[in-house]
Amino acid sequence: MSATLTRTAATRLLAERLADEVVVTNLGQASLELQQLADRPLNCYIFGSMGQCSSVGLGIALARPDVRVVCLDGDGSLLMNLGSLCTIATQAPTNYALVIWDNEVHQTTGGQPTATAARSSLAAIARGAGIEKAFEVRTEEELRGAYDRILREDGPFVVSVKIAIGRTEGRLDRDVVGYTRRFVQALAAR
Repeated sequence: MSATLTRTAATRLLAERLADEVVVTNLGQASLELQQLADRPLNCYIFGSMGQCSSVGLGIALARPDVRVVCLDGDGSLLMNLGSLCTIATQAPTNYALVIWDNEVHQTTGGQPTATAARSSLAAIARGAGIEKAFEVRTEEELRGAYDRILREDGPFVVSVKIAIGRTEGRLDRDVVGYTRRFVQALAAR
């Protein structure tokens, strides 16, 4: 893979644009990045549930159609729950966007290649499931445009972001009860 965009840069670009959106992150690197760059009460960190980020975010979007929901998932995680794409397409929440960090490996578990390292395209799979606004981005300019769309236009969206392989150093604060309570209170107050 020749991606030069990093997850850190991609997360920072999103964080700069956030206002009152809910952001749901998968376990591991996506949660660590967001926690380090832009921890906020409307972040919903998914601890220990690989493959469930897209579904948890969908549930929030359906329960709160007045709130825009952005999910930050990994390629390996989404590949464990491809059926969620069919449910997203069927329910078609206009306030939902799934951003996939696609580095073509299971970064958190040791760097084993995912199916996207071969020929699989998560954007194409999402379109096949019935999500019309599904596309892949490879550059910072394309990513800026994608963020502008998912934060302003009706969805659902699936954006597969090709990123470079790389781990974020640091330790994820796993105060599961504290972060969950904080998120629930912030969402209820919104």
